[in-house]
Amino acid sequence: MRIFLVFSLFFFSNAFFHPFKQYKGSRLFCQNNYPFSKKYYENYIKRLNSNNSSIQTQEILGNREPNIRIFINNFPGFVDEDDNDFDEPQFNKPKIKSDHFEIIQKSSFSFRNVGGYDIIKKELEQCVDLLINHTKYDKFNVRVPKGLILEGPPGNGKTLLAKALSGEAKCNFISVSGSEFQEKYVGVGSSKIRELFNLAKNNKPCIIFFDEIDAVGRSRSSDGESSSSERDNTLNQLLVELDGFYNSSGVFIIAATNRADLLDNALLRPGRFDKRIFIGNPDENTRKEIINIHQHGKPREQDISFDDLVDTTSGFSGAQIENILNEAMLLALRDNREIFTKNDIETVLNKILVGWQPVEHSFDDNIIDRIAIHEMGHTVVGMFSKHHSNVTKVVINLSSPSSPGYTMFENQNTNIHTRDALFEHIMILLSGRIAEELFFGLSVTTGAINDFEEAHKLAKKMILQYGMGNKIIYPYDSEKYKEQIDNDIHELIDDAYQCAKTIIYHYKDFIQETSSILKEKNIIRIQELRTIIKDYPHLD
Repeated sequence: MRIFLVFSLFFFSNAFFHPFKQYKGSRLFCQNNYPFSKKYYENYIKRLNSNNSSIQTQEILGNREPNIRIFINNFPGFVDEDDNDFDEPQFNKPKIKSDHFEIIQKSSFSFRNVGGYDIIKKELEQCVDLLINHTKYDKFNVRVPKGLILEGPPGNGKTLLAKALSGEAKCNFISVSGSEFQEKYVGVGSSKIRELFNLAKNNKPCIIFFDEIDAVGRSRSSDGESSSSERDNTLNQLLVELDGFYNSSGVFIIAATNRADLLDNALLRPGRFDKRIFIGNPDENTRKEIINIHQHGKPREQDISFDDLVDTTSGFSGAQIENILNEAMLLALRDNREIFTKNDIETVLNKILVGWQPVEHSFDDNIIDRIAIHEMGHTVVGMFSKHHSNVTKVVINLSSPSSPGYTMFENQNTNIHTRDALFEHIMILLSGRIAEELFFGLSVTTGAINDFEEAHKLAKKMILQYGMGNKIIYPYDSEKYKEQIDNDIHELIDDAYQCAKTIIYHYKDFIQETSSILKEKNIIRIQELRTIIKDYPHLD
C-alpha cells in the first residue's frame, strides 16, 4: 500500500507540475518525450482492434510521434464551468448514436404516405404487430420472424415501404447501405456489423434497414484463396448477428435488393430472413394511388383524363410514373405555361422508351417514308393478332438516338404465354420488313436488324426450351438432331412470314394512307386507326 501511494503521488505530481504537461478542467494530457522504434508502433497497431479509429488515422497519416492521453472523467454532480466539451452524465439511457450509425427515433412517415400496394401493406402490418404486441404470440409456440427481404426492380418503393413500416410501428430505426461495410482493411467490415447490432440491441425494439444488401450478402467464394476475403468475413459476421448463439429478439431486419439471386443461401434461410416479398411494377389500383399523390399541384389540360394517365403509365415503375408527371410539368413551365398537355406527356414518354438526343436525325423524305411504311407494317399485323397484346399507338421520333420509329403495345403482367401469342409476335417482328418489300421491292433498309434478331431468338426458344416444335425435347449434344432443329426453326419463321405477308398485302392501301398521316403527325393512336380501317374490306 505504501508503494502504491508513493507511486501515485509521484505520478500525479509529475503530471501537474512538469512543464511539458497540460491540465485543462477535469482532463489530463501528458506527453512523453522518449522515442519508440518503428517496429514497436507497427506491432502496436496490429494488436489494436479496428474500432480504434484515432490510432489508425495517425498511423495512416504518418503521425508516428507518441501521443498518450490520460483522461480523468467527471464524477456525478461535478460540473466544470470552463469546460464545455463534457455534458452532465446520464445513467441508464441508451446511446442513440455510435461511431458510424445513428438511431432515428421519431418518424412521421407511415403507410398512409405510400400509395397503393394494399396487399403488401397487409403483410407488413403483421410485422408491425410482431414488434408492438410480441407477447401475444408467445403462448402459441410460434417463432417470431426476425426479418424480411424486399426484392424487385428498382423504383417501386422498397425503401419507402421500410421507412413507412418503422413509422407505423413507432419504434427505433437504423438505415444502412450494404456498401458501407465494404472496407479495404481486414476486420473493419465485421466490426461495423457488430457495432450496428449492438446499437440496435441497446435500443429495442429496433428496425435495421439494409439497402442494397447484395453488396455485403453475395454468395461466399468457393475457392480457397478468396474464401477468407474481407467481404466473406463481413458476411460471416452478419450471419452470426442475425441468428447466432446469442438471442437477438427485439431487432427486426428489413433488407432490400434488386438481385436476390446473388445472395448467399445461408443468408436467405428461415431463421434469418423468414419472409420474402416481391415488389413488382404497380398494378392499376396502385398506379391510381401513385398518380393521385404526385399530380397534386400539377394542373393538366382537360383533354387528359385521370384514366388516360393510368392507362398511359401501364408497365412503368412508381419512380417512372412520378418522373413522367414531374417532367411534363417542367416542360410546360419552360414554355411559360401553367398546365401540361398531351404533347408534354408524349415527349416525356418518348425520352423514357427510346431515349433522346439534342438534335434530330438528318433523314431525307425518302428515308422517313420508309420508316413510316415499316412501322405501319408492324401496326397492321398487330391490329389483327387475336392472341397478342393490343396496339396502342405508332410513333415516329426523330430525336431518338437509335429508334426513329416504334410501335407500342399494351403491357402484359404475366410471364406465361401461349404458342399462338408467341407465333403472332414473330409475325409482328417480321411485318416491318415485309411492308418495305411490298412498297420498295429489293430496295429495303437496315431498319429490321433488331426485328430479325428478336424473331430468331424467340423461334429458337420456342423449339428448344418451350417444346413447341415437332418434338417436345431435342438432344442438344446429338449431331443427328442439329439439322432437324435448324429445319424446325426455319419452318416456324417461314410460316410466320407467310401469315404476316398475307395481312400486309391485303391492307396495302390502308398502310399507304396511314403512313402518310404518320409522317405528317408523327403519332397515330389506335382509336384513329380503327376509324380509318372501317372503310377497308376485312380479311377472312
